[in-house]
Amino acid sequence: MSTQNVEVIRTFFRLFDEGRLADIEPLLAPDFEWVYHGPASLPWAGVYRGVEGFRAFFALVRELIRVQECEAYEYLDAGDRVVVLGVSRTHVLANGARYEAQWMNVFTVRDGLISRYLDLFDTASVVEALEREPQEVTSAP
Repeated sequence: MSTQNVEVIRTFFRLFDEGRLADIEPLLAPDFEWVYHGPASLPWAGVYRGVEGFRAFFALVRELIRVQECEAYEYLDAGDRVVVLGVSRTHVLANGARYEAQWMNVFTVRDGLISRYLDLFDTASVVEALEREPQEVTSAP
């Protein structure tokens, strides 16, 4: 068991929570691969490779949503893999919808760097929120 690998992933989430995405990049292995499972209707579902892929993912997502809270509440040490359970609360920019989604991430850590990030998410709640009609704002007379 490697508590060092868990610490790498805890650092990843701490930096994410602080909005320090550029500081995450040195934690990524040169052959880093991020697999985000989801249906074709989810704009950011796909495979992202390397630092360029990491940046491309966030460039796309920032145009569509704002994460209000990302809580990684359990870290499971599985040797070279670290499983993280969490929940996110997010705001959709285009329509004002909000959603809460449970997720599980499986990170592979090799030589202190993240080589693979398997992102499993409650995509049904995300797609429903993305497809919701914009909220109309009415004012009382």
